[in-house]
Amino acid sequence: MDIKITEAAKSFKNRSGKVLEIIKDLNLEIKSGSVLKIEGASGSGKTTLMNVISGLISPDKGKVEIGGVDISLLSESEKDRFRAENIGYIFQTFNLLSPFSAIENVYAPAAFSGKLKPGYKEKALEILKSVGLEGFEKSMPYHLSVGQRQRVAVARVLFSENKIILADEPTASLDKVSSKAVFDSLMKCREFGATIIFASHDETFKELSPDQVLSLDKGGAA
Repeated sequence: MDIKITEAAKSFKNRSGKVLEIIKDLNLEIKSGSVLKIEGASGSGKTTLMNVISGLISPDKGKVEIGGVDISLLSESEKDRFRAENIGYIFQTFNLLSPFSAIENVYAPAAFSGKLKPGYKEKALEILKSVGLEGFEKSMPYHLSVGQRQRVAVARVLFSENKIILADEPTASLDKVSSKAVFDSLMKCREFGATIIFASHDETFKELSPDQVLSLDKGGAA
């Protein structure tokens, strides 16, 4: 799905009331199936931009169109459904559902959007095996290590085959083995034609060979 950002801006107030411009008049086009790397120091707006793209937060001005849909015009429930059907997340915080087991977390988004197909459990088991979690299917998130929880988040994205993948420093807290599992999974997402937007200082991710690089410190895309 193509993504088009037009004149987008987003600012926040700090504790003292000063307005901080995080995103300023950003124009960006991301072609379907391409890879965008977002660069910038901590606080430069990488996470904010990903949240704007996904519709989790709205820009102060401008618009974000995904597949020709202006997501700012959608209701909150419509945004939730749009995200569930089209966008996968691999963030540092995992965002796993604590009452659900590892395998249930893998197919939960598809279940919530009514998209489960026959054989979904077998598919989820195979994907968990592919990311090195065979035998942990029934484990609860709080019984898993940091690396294992991130692998569940990755398995969830692979299961859903989302058209857009947002990965914000997905390996920041992981060991080398878990980092490699995350990277391999993003490569699989690229193979099935997903649009990938990522921010990472992990040298391994250079092999993703981004089609575009957006430097928020410099304010432009190359």
